[in-house]
Amino acid sequence: MKIVLIAEDDRILSARLTTYMGKYEDQLDVIAVDNGKKALEVLKRRQISLLITDIQMPEMDGLELLAYINLHHPVIPCFVMTAYGTPELKKKLPRDIIRFFPKPVDVQQLSNATLKVLERDIPRGAMRGISVVNFLQMIRLEQKTCLLEVRRPDQPKGLMFFDNGVLFDATYEQMKGEEAALSIITRETAEIRFKYFPDRKIPKRIRKDLNQLIEQNLSTTEEISDEEWDDIISDVLD
Repeated sequence: MKIVLIAEDDRILSARLTTYMGKYEDQLDVIAVDNGKKALEVLKRRQISLLITDIQMPEMDGLELLAYINLHHPVIPCFVMTAYGTPELKKKLPRDIIRFFPKPVDVQQLSNATLKVLERDIPRGAMRGISVVNFLQMIRLEQKTCLLEVRRPDQPKGLMFFDNGVLFDATYEQMKGEEAALSIITRETAEIRFKYFPDRKIPKRIRKDLNQLIEQNLSTTEEISDEEWDDIISDVLD
């Protein structure tokens, strides 16, 4: 039995998803919670097959929940429901464990995508975790104010300061501003942590838009090859 965890504080949408997926009770066990903190409790005691989450939720939002998944369960596929369109850089962004569904959510489409992913095993090693640039795009789209810590193996940590989704500043080793941001931005996965935003005023050292920085970074790296993930669910997502 596959276990699907739904984290959504909109009770009507959560009930619609649960009811629709209830038609497949012989294949799916659906657990619905209304915030990220409760989802975290479920993840600590149950082996989840797929996560469906909103971003804007009380107590712990979807981004913090995804950061936990990224660190502790980096092979669990994640479907993110968002009121914003998929990023403009969709075709250039790395393919990882995350896929976006715009609101208002098509319950049938989301359920079909869920079944299609769960009926086939994603090849081991094909993808692992959520890329740094996908986290950055979600912060921008959801207009989150936060201090983001990015750690990659055997490398110094980087810090990025966001105010309402706008990248204000970044630090990496002795670098600051755009130079630091470009060193942090990567299509690879990393350990992501959300820190308390400092009380002091953060100067805006970064003048370029986040998308410009991502474009600049991705243009200096080789194009990635298609992953089997897209073959699995492309017909229901495109």
